[in-house]
Amino acid sequence: VIPVKFAARSIDVQMSVNASGQVSAPLLRPGVTPWQPPSYSKQGAFKERAVTIGDEWKLPGTLTIPVGSGPFPALVLVHGYGANDRDETVGGTKMFRDLAEGLASRGIAVLRYEKRSKVYSARMAGMAYTADDEVIEDAAKAIALLRSQPEVNGRRIFALGHDLGGYLLPRVAAEDGKLAGLIVLAASARPLEDVFLEQVQSKN
Repeated sequence: VIPVKFAARSIDVQMSVNASGQVSAPLLRPGVTPWQPPSYSKQGAFKERAVTIGDEWKLPGTLTIPVGSGPFPALVLVHGYGANDRDETVGGTKMFRDLAEGLASRGIAVLRYEKRSKVYSARMAGMAYTADDEVIEDAAKAIALLRSQPEVNGRRIFALGHDLGGYLLPRVAAEDGKLAGLIVLAASARPLEDVFLEQVQSKN
């Protein structure tokens, strides 16, 4: 990957060479722009503290709490597909961090955490696992942890799922049984086998 800087922006030129010495066609990708807090993030309106979700599979997380007297309504953020960090970092974007800071600026506590497949990628690479192992179990434990926090109103906890997390959110809600509501963000509403078939056909 060769970073190339221009006056207005930068790009990454990605090339690869196989074992026979053949060079692939170059791919041009947007360069990484450093993350900046969004305009709706009001610094000083919230504070953050580190938490740990789970026991056997310990996952580091961040609880973003509004400044003031609680208890506050709260939200757990559930990742999309892939080995995501707590911020759902993609290039220079950090969607979950944006959400956490923006909502905490408006009086809502937010919990986000590292996905199991990111923290334990080497361990999971050699084992068979399901959506329960990778997403649902950890999301339910994150909700339970959030409910135990003194600043949180345990009767007003919601879950937001992005992509795969949104697709699995009804199962997360069934596992917990006490959520106040669900927010589904950019998730498929169709059977998974239909989505897979469409994706495979669009690549051919």
